[in-house]
This record gives sequence, structure tokens and C-alpha cells, in this order.
Amino acid sequence: MADTDGTEAKQLLDAWRAGDTLARDRLFTLLYSELRQVSAALLRAERNSSLSTGDLVNEAVMRLVQLDQIEWADKSHFLALSARAMRRILIDNARKKRSDKRHHHKVTLVTRLSGMPSDRIDLDVLEKALIRLAAIDKEKAEIVEMRYFGGMSHQEIAEVTGTSESTVKRGWRTARAWLLSALSEERAE
Repeated sequence: MADTDGTEAKQLLDAWRAGDTLARDRLFTLLYSELRQVSAALLRAERNSSLSTGDLVNEAVMRLVQLDQIEWADKSHFLALSARAMRRILIDNARKKRSDKRHHHKVTLVTRLSGMPSDRIDLDVLEKALIRLAAIDKEKAEIVEMRYFGGMSHQEIAEVTGTSESTVKRGWRTARAWLLSALSEERAE
């Protein structure tokens, strides 16, 4: 039967290439279960996708129908290009989710700045404070970046900056006090 499906699929592909939309629709009906298998395999490899198997197949069909130049040689080629279209949909979906998160959700950073309520700081607020600190004292802002974002110890920061560990500790205490003040002011506004 697989050989018969392959032959029929080839005939339907040729008819679709010639402009027969009924052949196109029959092709999708004929290969729907195989397209769902391809979709299911791709979705198993993806984490946190909100698309269902049927949604992914339907979206791929919509994209394939819109193609002007049809260059499919046979059923295998059609399924491979369908899989590529599905993969592209998954990538586009993931990128859209990431961009939505960037624009609509606040990100918090768990800090070790004692004195702050619940030790959670909005990342945008921290970034603004770091920019202000860098304008005043670039070295202290770099210490904060290495300490928070890099997770570096005082000794490691001293090695990177070429200063003594005691200088880094003093810079850290000063920067931390300045940030606490700046972040408190920001929260008060």
C-alpha cells in the first residue's frame, strides 16, 4: 500500500503543479496521517511548545499552499519539505514567545543586597542604576557586574581588574551602599 500511496502522491503532486487545487486537497488528505507523525516527532523534540500536532500540520499546510513554485519530486521530497516548514513554524513560534517576554514581562533578579524588600529587584531598575553608577565610577559598576552577573568572588575580580582583593572589597561595599540607596529611591518613586 505504501508504494500505491507513493505513486498516487506523485500523481497528485504533478496535478497540483499543473494548477489542480482538488489534487492538492486530495494530497493533503492522503498524507495527513504521515504529516501528523512528522509533526508529533518534531513536537517531541521541542520543549514548551504551545502548538498541538494538528495545529502544526495545519499551519504547515497553510504555508505550503501559498507557495508559487512547486518543485516537489515525489512523496518523500514533499514530506521532507513539509517537515522543514513545520520546523520553521516552531522556530518562529519560539522567537515570538521570546520577544513577547522581552516586551511584556518584568524580570526580577534575586540579589544579596540586604535591606531590600524580599531581596528581589526588577532587572530594568537595576540596569538603570548601574548605568548611573558607571557614569559616576566605572570601576565600581564593573565590580557589581562581575559580582552579580558573573558570580565572581572578590579574589577573582581582583585578578581580572589587576587590583588587590581589599580594594575590590572596599569598592564592593561602596557600590552596594550606593545601589541600595539608588534602588530605594527608584522604588519610592
